[in-house]
Amino acid sequence: MNSIVRESSSSEKKAEHVRIFQQIGGWAGILAPIVFTALVIIESLLRPGYSQIYGYISDLGVGPYSLIQNSNFVIFGCLSFLFALGFGKTLNSVSGKRARVVTALIITFGLGSIFAGVSLLFSAYFAHLLSTFIAFGAAMAAQFLSWRSLINSNGMKWGSYRLYSLISGLLSVILFFVFLYTITAFPYLSTTTYHGLAERMFVAVPLLWMIVSGVKILRAEL
Repeated sequence: MNSIVRESSSSEKKAEHVRIFQQIGGWAGILAPIVFTALVIIESLLRPGYSQIYGYISDLGVGPYSLIQNSNFVIFGCLSFLFALGFGKTLNSVSGKRARVVTALIITFGLGSIFAGVSLLFSAYFAHLLSTFIAFGAAMAAQFLSWRSLINSNGMKWGSYRLYSLISGLLSVILFFVFLYTITAFPYLSTTTYHGLAERMFVAVPLLWMIVSGVKILRAEL
């Protein structure tokens, strides 16, 4: 009888720990994109002449007030790490499939963001570019794998989210190539191409996916 009580108590504590991770991860997934976007807007307003249409987000990490954007990358990465843990716990509870891989991909996304900010502090531009590409490559893969990992889950609860993750992943890929086109098609006409706008459209998709996923985690009844 005592062993049954102890097992029940242990299960309850484990469930409570999972719920805490989910709560933290859910709020981190919601806050990370909001804080990131807000700080980008704030710093861009502090720079006369900076254009949201023509200027790269990373341009804010160099020059006056650059510490704001570099810190922004780091804060976003840390919140993404917390989101990864909470989201991974949710996927593991729902399907138990590929949860660790999805968690690892989102952690890679977060770590890539952190390195992107730190590398700009030391003017390591190639390292910044590499970190950014790895980060968003991992984010795109996480969207597709989230769709796959929930394929046998409760359709009533997760069906629309699965479809959203798939569409979000596909849109990320499309906008990634649109962004690449804007930075390679007219390399000598940087003031007349819309690479800043294209970059923001591309970045917005995985960030919105994080918010939607964070809300889904908070609402999940597991």
